[in-house]
Amino acid sequence: MQGNQYVIDGEKCFASHAEHADVSLLTTVAVGDASKPTPFLIDKGTPGFNIRRLPRFSQRSGHGHTEVDIVDMKVPASQMLGDVGQGYELTKDWFVEARLAIAARSLGMAVRALDLALAWAKERQQFGRTIVEFQGVEFMLAEMATDIMAGKSVLYRVAAEVDAGLDRKVTHAKASAIKLFCSEAGFRVVDKAFQIFGGRGAMCENPIERLTRDVRLEGIWEGTSEIQKVIIGGQLRKRGHDMYTGWE
Repeated sequence: MQGNQYVIDGEKCFASHAEHADVSLLTTVAVGDASKPTPFLIDKGTPGFNIRRLPRFSQRSGHGHTEVDIVDMKVPASQMLGDVGQGYELTKDWFVEARLAIAARSLGMAVRALDLALAWAKERQQFGRTIVEFQGVEFMLAEMATDIMAGKSVLYRVAAEVDAGLDRKVTHAKASAIKLFCSEAGFRVVDKAFQIFGGRGAMCENPIERLTRDVRLEGIWEGTSEIQKVIIGGQLRKRGHDMYTGWE
């Protein structure tokens, strides 16, 4: 720290929206102590905040995920969000919203994939009958519908609990389980739809091709599936399983 300013050096990969944002949220390690994550609000054009490049991703959305170099960037202490070391607690709230949104988005892609696959299975004929009549295809469609139903049920229930004032720590724990299940269920559904379409599923003109690219990333950002399991495992050790299994 120099006077009333913090001096920040480092880099950030996958800084979503940073190439366009007027204000970026940057989490740092304060005073060299990894136990003190501290976020700052960084104004666009701040000297030392440099967009290195904008990688191209398989997923296509309305923004990029830039790589940023941060070199001798001086930020007033007044731009610190919260106090030193509060970064983890502050980002928990963001992660809850982001993880629930990812769960909803994953299920939306799954529903679209099931729509397409079911319609195709009713149209496509082999050996004198439509492929929806083949048990192998029928079983895949049944599994897809079940994954979607289960995911929607748990997502909507917890969303209602949040609206009713669910404790934030419990919300954080449940959001991890929902993000884990729904992102992986979404991938399972889309993957089965791809299988039902066969080679046509890989054609760029087929929406399944894009869904396959997009849904795969939902199990990675805002905490990978493995990170969600770490969080859930920690909650099980500290609190037991009732918050996950004790619903009436």
